[in-house]
Amino acid sequence: MGGARAQVGLGLPALRDDEERGVRAGDFVFVPSLMIEGRYSTNLYREASEEGPAAATILGVVPSFRLQNVNPSSVRLRWDLDARFNQYFSSDPHAKDQGRFAAGTVLRADFLPRSVVGFFVLEQFRRDALPPNLSSASRYDRNSNHAEVGAQIRPGGGALQFALSYAFNFQLYDKHESFDSWSHEARLLGTWDLMPKTTLLLDADFQVRKWRNPTAGLRVNSMPLRVQAGARGFITKKVGAVVKAGFGKGFYEEGTEFANFIGEAGVALLPVPSVLLEAGYRRGFEDSYYANWYLGDTAYLNFGLQVLRRVNLEVSGEYTYVQYASFDPAVLGSGGTTYHVNQTSRRDHALRARARVRWSVLRYLEVEAGYEMDGLLTDFRITSTQGTDRGRYLVHQVYGGLKVLY
Repeated sequence: MGGARAQVGLGLPALRDDEERGVRAGDFVFVPSLMIEGRYSTNLYREASEEGPAAATILGVVPSFRLQNVNPSSVRLRWDLDARFNQYFSSDPHAKDQGRFAAGTVLRADFLPRSVVGFFVLEQFRRDALPPNLSSASRYDRNSNHAEVGAQIRPGGGALQFALSYAFNFQLYDKHESFDSWSHEARLLGTWDLMPKTTLLLDADFQVRKWRNPTAGLRVNSMPLRVQAGARGFITKKVGAVVKAGFGKGFYEEGTEFANFIGEAGVALLPVPSVLLEAGYRRGFEDSYYANWYLGDTAYLNFGLQVLRRVNLEVSGEYTYVQYASFDPAVLGSGGTTYHVNQTSRRDHALRARARVRWSVLRYLEVEAGYEMDGLLTDFRITSTQGTDRGRYLVHQVYGGLKVLY
């Protein structure tokens, strides 16, 4: 329901009809919607070209809503929810077995948002319907959740703010329990409005992550720590920037350790209210399903254009150089399974592109159309008694839909 927005806070204005939509009750606005979408994918299972990728047409029904109070006093609330029901059409015999239902919700409530001491709760849930990486009825549908509670302190009129929070996270698969994991997370975020347009920040995040079935060389328990400091602000009213730099360490129970620089730098330009340009770079690490971790160096470029406050065009692109931890295939897995790999230091090139047009035809009707591309270029292969897994794939998707809103 929103428009293009940069990391530094600049963004396109709302479309004309956005301000009029919704059912209002006091300070609360409730905006329900229903979209019928048609989508075509050239590679449903994200397979390599030599594996004979299967194409599919997907009919989606997507109900959603947003609830928020626009002028909060003691409580600031925003709740977004969407669901998706899919029907697959393909010559591939297993397409009909793929997950039919996906959903997501984000709920945040801030209590006493204008007081010296306040509290907040955040709930984020996502159910993903994920096809496997080969034609099969064995799906990778999963449920991910982030539940966070925290306190905010704003001494001295609010220029200086601290937020201390605790969160419990989990990622649970319907049929592949060996991939299940959960973590306890503590975070400290401090911001200081040094000048009206410049904010200094300190962000420290620590997790204790456990896998349901820890396996040597594949899934290793860890305690990742990420600490970053930087600044975010506006150079002029039309130019904003963000710079963050810090250190990350994985604290893995065994195998290759990660201890390296992480950070981000970006700049956004809003030359006129209807045009947005953003470019930047970020570097971070994540736990991997094997080889302990991977490090991603990402360059991104975003563009947004609004026409007559009726049409939004959003285009984005990313390139990530992915480096996996070195590993010894002799220690991969358990239970007598033998693995063979063609390289022990995997390096990938990940590509991602998005283009979307959103046209607000009437207050009650929108039209959307778009294109998505996801690619992973790699020479890595891993072979076991269960077969060969090639990480390489290229997926193109086009879609269009009608959305009815109130």
